[in-house]
Amino acid sequence: MSRARPFDWEAVLDALSAQYRTGDWRVPYLRDHAEDPFQVLIGTILSQRTRDANTDRASRALFARFPDAASLAGARPSQIEPLIRATGFYRVKARVLVATARAVLDRFGGQVPRELAPLLSLPGVGPKTANCVLVFGYGIPGVPVDTHVHRIANRLGVVRTRTPEETEARLRATVPERYWIPINPLLVQHGQNLCRPHRPRCDLCPIARSCATGRAIRSGRAPPRAEDAVPRPPKKRTRSAPARAPVRSHRR
Repeated sequence: MSRARPFDWEAVLDALSAQYRTGDWRVPYLRDHAEDPFQVLIGTILSQRTRDANTDRASRALFARFPDAASLAGARPSQIEPLIRATGFYRVKARVLVATARAVLDRFGGQVPRELAPLLSLPGVGPKTANCVLVFGYGIPGVPVDTHVHRIANRLGVVRTRTPEETEARLRATVPERYWIPINPLLVQHGQNLCRPHRPRCDLCPIARSCATGRAIRSGRAPPRAEDAVPRPPKKRTRSAPARAPVRSHRR
């Protein structure tokens, strides 16, 4: 029995980098231009269930007043709420942000951890947030999985999972570590532009030939995810011939 060939992440990342003009994904630019780990941590918590534009606006307002763990840990939720209102669920998020800042200050001396397990022990931190801190705060390989990465990984056929958390675990287990860092920014950009949740533009996709969904759609087969199946056009209804009027007899 022949083994299936390993998925060609190299070709996929090359094609997406060229499509979105992001430069060579092999260059470890994050090690030299990493963002502040604490602000990555807080900004990612803010980003939950809201749009990027709302997160950016709220983050700027928040960090202008509370830029680090010490200042945010000493804030009252009522001081934070008006600054982050645009992100939604702002009362809950304000309490979580203060608790997270206090945990970083009390348990880690104000320094955000550089390992996955201690990051996951912080209030409000799940796998996506922890991996974002590793990747964007420290340039350490991680696999942040949001809805875009979850959807596209399943469309590509590299995982068969039901949740982003399952996808993150499978990608960590099956994808070589040298591909981890570029997966999130490139797949997120692709998900925002062509590989959208509804009506993906497979006709314009630069990785359609590497994609199980793209190949299935071209050949008329069912894709890995039932919701990605192309609906068939309704059959044209043939109009039945009108009933003929009965022939009347002229005999009396």
